[in-house]
Amino acid sequence: MADIYQIEHLQFQYATKVILSLDHLSLRKGKSTALIGANGSGKSTLLKILAFLEVPSQGHIAFNGQSVSERQLTYYRRRVGFLAQKPFMLRGSVYDNIELALKIQGKKHRAQKIQQVLEQLGIAHFARQTAKQLSGGEAQKVALARILVLEPEVLLLDEPFSYLDQSSACDLSLFLQHYTQVAGHTLIFSTHDRMQGIALADDVLALSEGRQVQSPLLNVFPGKLVDNIFYCASMQIILADTGTGGEHISINPQDISLSADALEGMHNTIQGRVLLIADERGQVRVNVDTGVIFQVLISYQALYALDIKFGDRIWVNFKATAVVVF
Repeated sequence: MADIYQIEHLQFQYATKVILSLDHLSLRKGKSTALIGANGSGKSTLLKILAFLEVPSQGHIAFNGQSVSERQLTYYRRRVGFLAQKPFMLRGSVYDNIELALKIQGKKHRAQKIQQVLEQLGIAHFARQTAKQLSGGEAQKVALARILVLEPEVLLLDEPFSYLDQSSACDLSLFLQHYTQVAGHTLIFSTHDRMQGIALADDVLALSEGRQVQSPLLNVFPGKLVDNIFYCASMQIILADTGTGGEHISINPQDISLSADALEGMHNTIQGRVLLIADERGQVRVNVDTGVIFQVLISYQALYALDIKFGDRIWVNFKATAVVVF
């Protein structure tokens, strides 16, 4: 599958401080990618660069196989849609807000396009409502409609779930899953909820201090690496021979298996007690206390097969190759 973005040796800095530094990065076309990381890790900056709203200090960006130059930024901005963390509503009705986007780009058949996107997002019933009187969740849907009506090649969302209640967040996650999995569109979004990113997206890009980390930044434990053993709290984690050092390890929740007994052939097996069983957008998150808390992502089929309940003793199992050091 082709890549929608290809980035080489990109840097972005304010004054002398480097905010973002990415050597090589490819983002797949027709898939969803979650940007995860702590505040200040560079997620929003990267999104603005991908939206062609910020110009990197150095490096090369290709969009859909075409090299992007600074003088072409306006042209490329029209090919992507960017939804900021706190969308701004213009004066007038919901309909007026959406129609203005079409007018600016000189689009025809506006009424038909607007009705279609209103129905797509389930907001046709307040099309004539004053936009500035909307709730936070409603305003975000309108802002999203204002982007979708332009039919962008890429949809970029900055922390889209931050200010939504549970019902609105569920509606948005279902829409985004349909947007990529059924309609085949390209979606890139940032989220502070790392488990959410893993559960919702096809690909996950983790950032730490402006650099890509080959880890979902979940199940992160500090410790000391000696040869291929990582000593952390009361655990001794066996690692593959990575040839790299670091003071932290991370294990992807999807790379962990749960079992009633320790699994043979696994390098790392640790017993613990189930603390939490919760739905995670069609999958199941299980938190296990082994002295440290492991977050595990399994299917409902696996949950029923294990027949585990809150408080049960269970084994956490993962291979040495599943452990990332950084």
